[in-house]
Amino acid sequence: MGSSNVHTLDALRSPSMLVPLSPSASAVNGPHSVLQSNSTIPIRLKDGTVDLVDPDQLFSKHTITEVRAKQLQLRADAEAKQEELRIMVGERYRELLQSSTVIITIADSAKRVQEALDEISGAIHSQQQPPAQNRVPNAHKEDSHLHTLQILSAHIKLLLDAPEQLWRLIEREKYFQAAWLFLLARVVHRALIRDDALDEESWVNQGVDVLEQFPLIQRQWETVSHFRTQIIHRATLSLRAIEKPCQETCATLLTLHILESRPLADTLTIYLSQRTKTLNTLLTKSSGTPGQSIRNGHPVEVLVSSEKSTHSQHKVSPVTVKRSVQIILEAISQTLTAAREIFGTSSTTASLAARALQHMQAESSGSSTLGNTLPSELLVNSQTVLSMLPSSTYFSLLPPNIRSYKPFVDLSSSSSSLCPKFLEEKLSGWFTQSAGGLRDAVHKAFSLLSTVDGVWRVQLALQKWISQCSLNRDELVVLSNLVDEVSKKRIMEIWKSALATTEKAFIEQLALFLPEEVTEFSPLRSIYSPLPVPVSPPPGCGPSPFESPFESLRTVLAKQLGGRTPCLQKVLGVLEDAAVVLQKDHEKVSGNNGQNCELIQAYRPEADVLCSNIVDALTRSADQLVTNQSSDAGLKCLIFHGRLALELSTTSSFASSIGCGQIMSENFRQRTSALFERIINYWKDYAVSSEIARYTTGITTGRLHRGSANVGPSLLTVECLHSLSSSLHDLGMAHHSLPFTRLALETISKFSDAFVHAIDEGVFLDHVQVLYDLSFLRRIISTWQNDSVELTSLDNAIVRIQLQSSVSGHLSQHDPVRSASETLARTQMLISALLPSSPVPFNKDSGDKMAALLPHGVAAVDAGFIPAVELAPPSARFPLLLIGNR
Repeated sequence: MGSSNVHTLDALRSPSMLVPLSPSASAVNGPHSVLQSNSTIPIRLKDGTVDLVDPDQLFSKHTITEVRAKQLQLRADAEAKQEELRIMVGERYRELLQSSTVIITIADSAKRVQEALDEISGAIHSQQQPPAQNRVPNAHKEDSHLHTLQILSAHIKLLLDAPEQLWRLIEREKYFQAAWLFLLARVVHRALIRDDALDEESWVNQGVDVLEQFPLIQRQWETVSHFRTQIIHRATLSLRAIEKPCQETCATLLTLHILESRPLADTLTIYLSQRTKTLNTLLTKSSGTPGQSIRNGHPVEVLVSSEKSTHSQHKVSPVTVKRSVQIILEAISQTLTAAREIFGTSSTTASLAARALQHMQAESSGSSTLGNTLPSELLVNSQTVLSMLPSSTYFSLLPPNIRSYKPFVDLSSSSSSLCPKFLEEKLSGWFTQSAGGLRDAVHKAFSLLSTVDGVWRVQLALQKWISQCSLNRDELVVLSNLVDEVSKKRIMEIWKSALATTEKAFIEQLALFLPEEVTEFSPLRSIYSPLPVPVSPPPGCGPSPFESPFESLRTVLAKQLGGRTPCLQKVLGVLEDAAVVLQKDHEKVSGNNGQNCELIQAYRPEADVLCSNIVDALTRSADQLVTNQSSDAGLKCLIFHGRLALELSTTSSFASSIGCGQIMSENFRQRTSALFERIINYWKDYAVSSEIARYTTGITTGRLHRGSANVGPSLLTVECLHSLSSSLHDLGMAHHSLPFTRLALETISKFSDAFVHAIDEGVFLDHVQVLYDLSFLRRIISTWQNDSVELTSLDNAIVRIQLQSSVSGHLSQHDPVRSASETLARTQMLISALLPSSPVPFNKDSGDKMAALLPHGVAAVDAGFIPAVELAPPSARFPLLLIGNR
């Protein structure tokens, strides 16, 4: 069968095979012989079907080119069929060979089984009864052999039960007991494979060939031996968990010591390296909002309740930040404390690891005196390990050397002890490295806090926690200083950010005011605007619900009466509110702790810079308005800047609350006061020049109207004074009595000087009228009764006009002084801003009530009506109205 298949494969590999022939045909044929034969040629059509074509018809119907194409097609089909046949024959041939081999093997095995059964049957039939005298010795021999098999079964039972129990101990993180059980299983395995012929207790001498008769033992040991790496790996990872008690950590380190034969110094290195990985995980997670805890060496989120219900994406509660930092501190503290308790020694007591090793060594000789001082996790022996196994009573058949097995510990060796100096050096180096990473992590955690109150509360909580740690004094000082340094740095960052935000908001508020919105700047409009009535609380409430709305209304009313318009309050509120918040922060930080005075001292230069920048920004904005001022609206914006400067230099609490130095505070008020003076001087020049221009234009165009009955100041002059008084009121400075009084006197004095200068240049209609105007101005200025008032220029102008009028002969019938007093009595309410607020004290007992309302005189009742300002002429239809008919 094999040779025929080989020939068939060789025929299929022949390149001359083009088309498949009938089974009786030759296996190899040339292409010419195929075409010359009378057999038909199968041709594959386009639709996949095969058609048989006669060669003669093929050459008669097609050209040579088409026949060659058909030939190529046939050749390709033949090659495809050859490959398909090769694959089919090869697979079936291989399967057939394998099947034949298996069949032969099965037949041989069945034959041997049959022969063995025949031998067993013959041996059974050939047995004879033993003689009577040999029964007792054979029975004793059988009992001894049975006991040997029972001991052997106890050994094997321990190996069989060990894997399941090891898994349980590893899952329960009892690595010390797992290591003990593994070592015990290794001792049992070595006892089973012992083949020393000289040893009377060897299994060979007892008639048992363990390795030959029980191959299960070796396979089971191979299963158990893999647990060594599992125990070491899992025990090493468990050292990352910081919530484990110290005794469990000590048991884990002793596991590495007895299972890997590592010196205690190496176990300390492994312990610190694993805790470094835990600390690095905590450090990378410290910037997240949820707290992190370490469980089994892996971070686990801890849900922390926040103080507020809502938080922004980048702001977290102080409780969360405190918890995240405290977890890192706990990791450092617990690591150092556990290491000192496990490996550290004192003058009176040995380390926990040393006592555990001494207990192990003393237990083997039966003289242990340390069992009462060790925790239960370290009180492990072979009896406790065997009692955890299923059917533990069965292991009483084990030899005493196995039941009392103890891992060998050489207490005199350097690997079983640790030098105190070496321990402190390792812990000191690890603490220094950890403190370096802790600084950045604490800074990231504190950067999530946006208020000084939150930072301060977290700092106090951490300081209290650090003071209760069981660390060395130097380590406590390092941690305390680190928290103080980071918290102070964060507080300074918050303060600097608040100062920068305040400056930016103030500049933005200045830029928001446009000249087209000057109606919002008017103090008169603000003071008479109605206040919102607070909503009454529901009936039955106590007095407390009324207090909050009342206090809010009281605050708004006080600001309104103080001359704070909404626009003015909006701009000043940016500075004053920030200053109040910072002042509260300073009071909280300083408190009774003198060490934080350095923080306040470091803050003051930043506050000084803010004050300087505020004045610079206000000055730049005012200068820009002066440069671009081209209308009354622009002037009102400039006046608004002047009011800001006046408030900042007088009543505003910004300079005193922001926390700048005393020198800077005085400098700030001086600079804002100087800016106010500069703006007011510009306003005075503008206002006086505008009114003089009005007077000059009126004179030029003939706008001089004077009543025919009485001679007095011109209506044009009174209009200019009334406009100047209204401009003073629009400044909104009535609440600042001293600056307003001085400004009013300076304004009327400046106007009188400009008026005299215009008269000297000949801007008047006649000498009599200008004499009345000058006398009226002199009467207004004389009401101030101030030593600094200069009337020289007015007196000289009046004398010149009187001389000119005397030459003209028009002065004898006029009394300018009396007319000025009467005009002042009639117009004192119109020009009130140009007059002193309380000129001369009057007698309350005199009974003249009008004198209190009109301090500058009461107009005569019988005098003819002379309008103070120019009025429109009455309508022609006015007399036709039926006034008498009611």
